[in-house]
Amino acid sequence: MNRLENLKKILESSLEKEITKKNITVYGYQYNYQVPFIKSVSPYWFAENVVEEFIAPYNKDSNNNNRPGTIKESTEYITIHDTASAAVTADEYAHAKYVSNGGGGTSWHYSVGSKMACHQIPDNEVAYHAGDGTNDPFTLLPTGVFGNVLNPSIDLKDGFYVINKQITQVKAPLTDQGEITSKAHLNDAGLRIELINGEYYIGKTYFNKTYQKIANRGGNLNSIGIETMVNEGSSLIRTWHRTAKLVAHLLIENNLSVERVKPHHYFSGKDCPMTLRRNHLYDYFMEMVKLEYEILKNFSDIKIKLVSKDEALNQEGIIIGDNFTKTINYQIILEDEKDQLITDYTVLVKL
Repeated sequence: MNRLENLKKILESSLEKEITKKNITVYGYQYNYQVPFIKSVSPYWFAENVVEEFIAPYNKDSNNNNRPGTIKESTEYITIHDTASAAVTADEYAHAKYVSNGGGGTSWHYSVGSKMACHQIPDNEVAYHAGDGTNDPFTLLPTGVFGNVLNPSIDLKDGFYVINKQITQVKAPLTDQGEITSKAHLNDAGLRIELINGEYYIGKTYFNKTYQKIANRGGNLNSIGIETMVNEGSSLIRTWHRTAKLVAHLLIENNLSVERVKPHHYFSGKDCPMTLRRNHLYDYFMEMVKLEYEILKNFSDIKIKLVSKDEALNQEGIIIGDNFTKTINYQIILEDEKDQLITDYTVLVKL
């Protein structure tokens, strides 16, 4: 099987056979609103990764206080947020300009919406977006527990972390009242645990008193922060596709695995990105990321094109409209320097 056939097989395994819609709630601090959510024909986005620069000035060159120019010791994570701003005007350009103009002392690296991915802080610099402070960078701590299970269980007992039912030498943080924390205090995205030469290491943690959760360090000092837009009138599915494709590029550029993509919740306990999380769509977003990453890593030399045979499907693979039932025809064209592979597909859309 040649590489075009291999890529075809990967894409085919992701294609939707039937697409329906469900109404979801978009959460904003101004107001919430309802919108139909309709999957695309694939978690892969048949469009290019394009980034527009809105780099904020250094603190020393402005009256701002959100770009100190501090170079990160390492990039360990990609952090996914949403703005929780539902207003029609709260798009990616508004947020990019907000950061470039000072951001009220906050900052993040990218603002991504359905129109564009905007870049405000250089990827190798610290930004202020994750809520875990700037005094404690990411660190891996030896636990004294050995094993060979890559995804071990985690618990707490008598103030210490427990891995695979073995108590470690790493203390869990106390609550803000000085009380011993329990597993109930863990954020639902988990903790960083690495198996190195047979020993488990755990990332540095802290107790976030605002959200009453044990959270991970490394959000501000060791991650690239991405704010996704949820403004009314924008295309959420297109925003999430664009974000996933950008994330795949950032993972490759920073030599990170897909497992290093984390929700803001991981670093603070905050319910963010709220719209993805509360509508149980975060896993679907991660499907997008995983497919984009696999294709970019292994097939970046192959051109991928979708050709729609129906006005209800655009060339990006996104369904247009939300009130019809019909079978939609389209083609996927794969092309490298030597060959071209054209395949016809159909999807039943019931909206």
